[in-house]
Amino acid sequence: MTRHACTAAAVSARPMPLIRLTGGAMAMAVAALVAIPALAIPALAEPAPRSVPHRAHYAMTLADATGDSGIAAVTGDMTVIFDRMCKGWSVLQASRMEIDFVEAEPVVSDILFDAEEDDDGRHFRFRYEERENGDTVELAIANLDRAAVDKPARLRFANPPGLTETVPAGALLPTAHTEKLLAAAAAGQPFVRDMVLTGSGTDSLSYVSAHIGKARPIAGDLDWPEGAASDADIGALRSETVYPMRLAFFDAGDTAETPVYELIYQMQPNGIVRRFDIDYGGFSISARLTSIESRAETGACE
Repeated sequence: MTRHACTAAAVSARPMPLIRLTGGAMAMAVAALVAIPALAIPALAEPAPRSVPHRAHYAMTLADATGDSGIAAVTGDMTVIFDRMCKGWSVLQASRMEIDFVEAEPVVSDILFDAEEDDDGRHFRFRYEERENGDTVELAIANLDRAAVDKPARLRFANPPGLTETVPAGALLPTAHTEKLLAAAAAGQPFVRDMVLTGSGTDSLSYVSAHIGKARPIAGDLDWPEGAASDADIGALRSETVYPMRLAFFDAGDTAETPVYELIYQMQPNGIVRRFDIDYGGFSISARLTSIESRAETGACE
């Protein structure tokens, strides 16, 4: 297994990728895509948020695996807390996966991630920790301050100390990428392609190619937590339509035709993911929404 993208907002093979649960995507898995610029969607200085603050919990299981993968079973869960601040978003994400192998000892993989991102796309802070059987195998703490989104900048790490990474002009932050996907879906645009700074460790720039399907009806209780229908607060979060999305993640600058992994979403227009799958090629994992609650906006503007 390899490290985690949930744009949620949010789930990016790294032993289990950081999953952005506020974003979506079908891979156009050809090397030429790396050179194709992103589809133009007008950017606002302070875009109106489309996603809604919420806390969601997902149960994760192995969907399928080839014999060559060596994986016998996967079980786990993920909790995502997506909060609206004054002029930005904060994300807390924690996942635990228990991975059983055919011919090796099982592994417990934990991913802990928290981040803050401003609406203007200039400021981004994240902390990413990956553990295997309780031992930390990667800890990345970094901060991005850039003059403008259309200017290159340096991502500076507090851990590992002294490490920096070049962030190219136009690279999107995770929630900004999700908001762009939702805007494209609402406008009926089927493809979005961008460089995204995911925050998933010390090498977290990914080229993301997204295919967005047309909005389609979904039964009110399909992939929705059992027993939630009678809760008015939870019911207000539920949509009767979803956008099917498939995102293909490529390492930045890589000319490979096959993505590192793909995320397949059923995403509501308010950014809530009803169900998602992670496809690594040799195996795939499915996640089902088991609980959800709304979150009040935090932090008043000065």
